[in-house]
Amino acid sequence: MKKIISILLALCIFLVSMPIALAADLNTSGACDDPVIYIGGDSSDIYYDNDTKKFRIDDIFGLLDGEDEGDRSKISEATFNILLPFILEGIAFNKWDNYYAAVEKEFGEMFEPIRLDESGNVPKNSDSGIGQAALADRNWKMTHNNVDRNGKYTEGAYKYVYDWRLDPIELADDLHEFIEGVKAATGRSRVSITCKCLGTNVVLAYIYKYGTDSLKGVGIDVATSNGADFLSGIISGDFGVDGNSMVRLISDLGVFEKEISISPMVTSTIELLSNTGVLDTLSAVSRRLIYEKIEYGIISALATSTFLTMPCYWALVTTEDFEKALVYVFGEEGSEKRIKYAGLIEKITVYNETIKKNVDEIMKSIKVPDENGRSVNLCIVSKYGTQMVPLLKDGSIVGDQYVSANKSSFGATTSTVYNTLSDEYIAERTALGLGKYISPDKQVDASTCLFPDYTWFIKGCSHGFYSEDERNLLLTVIDANSQLCIDDFYWTQYIVFDHDTRTSQPMTEENCHNENWKADEKLEKPQTKAERLISFLRSLFSWFKTLFQTLTEKRAQAA
Repeated sequence: MKKIISILLALCIFLVSMPIALAADLNTSGACDDPVIYIGGDSSDIYYDNDTKKFRIDDIFGLLDGEDEGDRSKISEATFNILLPFILEGIAFNKWDNYYAAVEKEFGEMFEPIRLDESGNVPKNSDSGIGQAALADRNWKMTHNNVDRNGKYTEGAYKYVYDWRLDPIELADDLHEFIEGVKAATGRSRVSITCKCLGTNVVLAYIYKYGTDSLKGVGIDVATSNGADFLSGIISGDFGVDGNSMVRLISDLGVFEKEISISPMVTSTIELLSNTGVLDTLSAVSRRLIYEKIEYGIISALATSTFLTMPCYWALVTTEDFEKALVYVFGEEGSEKRIKYAGLIEKITVYNETIKKNVDEIMKSIKVPDENGRSVNLCIVSKYGTQMVPLLKDGSIVGDQYVSANKSSFGATTSTVYNTLSDEYIAERTALGLGKYISPDKQVDASTCLFPDYTWFIKGCSHGFYSEDERNLLLTVIDANSQLCIDDFYWTQYIVFDHDTRTSQPMTEENCHNENWKADEKLEKPQTKAERLISFLRSLFSWFKTLFQTLTEKRAQAA
């Protein structure tokens, strides 16, 4: 009897362990059998002033702060030139045209080195663009087999360097030339692509124009192909101020950007002002008295003097917001700005009509088998668990700071940061045999994605951070001999990322709540008088507690 039981136990252990034993190993070496082309977002350097100065997207605050005494003097003068018409004409007489003109002129001069012209092209008198060293390196790679000593290709071996400001449809032609060069240099008929953020728009434009014959695999990470919620909302006037979202974002920045340090007293005060309704009241009053009068003009002035001369950022506007955004930035049909920026408007409209409105169809074409029955490997990575930029009217969207999980995953159904998917919803999906696609934290349902079996979710990793584990996942799937899916790995469809240790684990009910904050809807959005009173008292207590701790720390430091 004992022998029979032992045999049964051994059999059970074998059967339970077999899926793990048969699971695909992650490619931790970062090297692939076929060439991999990496396409990033707006993180590449843009050079100007005869290739002596460079601009990165995170240098934006440097432009506004000024690097030396001369720059600071210019910033001070620009601030005065903007405030003068705002106060003397706008506030005093409700005349805002000179204020708009001042904003556009002063910001335009600050951003002059990197702005594009009225047609969305690099101005003829500008030398901004990809640095000469990067161009030379790219040209070298297009003519050399950049293989390692083991005959493999790393993700960085064929990085596609491009001027991310430009129209993705025009960049698709440039990418095609690069891909053909890599194929010729390596003697391969197909290459794989990994792309992030803005790079996903270039890849979809390439597939739209050139198809998938030259592609072995496509790895899409934090896609903006369906738009980026934060930019789309701002540029179409659909935004607001949410104090609690600000506090949650500050909490995330304390983990992801350790050099950023914000006093707990500041966050506690924001929480108190928000939960007592003061922040909402001030926001509503200022919007009603001032902002509603200048809304269209100020969005237009800021947009055309800074980043919205760049077609790449118009690719982040959702199809739902596009027409409204055109009005906010360029005015109604026939307006002076519509005429002035006709070339740019034509470009971004073509992209919206041909690419943005056909994202699903373009994505589906990736998995259409060719005449040999061969289709392209596909891996989609979406992220969530971090606070979206707090300028959206709805600060409870589940996303990665910039893009909602719904958009970056091509269709996942999500709850809000305050709650989970309802029990009724989960029961319905489970009854349909789709329960395995629901995340352990019950915030995401991947079954509604365009490709539910080829889409992975990482919780606790921000949009801009590229972890080694997600890179390994992308490279493993796109370089495989056949399409791998969520059931082929030790990792589940849902993964939790620990930013301190830089490691990832399969998501379980025990480790799924790895947010850096707790979102309490009753506290942040009280409905009844009792809830409002509780919210006020808790916030007030928290504020006094933080004040006491701050004072105690200061006394200790003084001693």
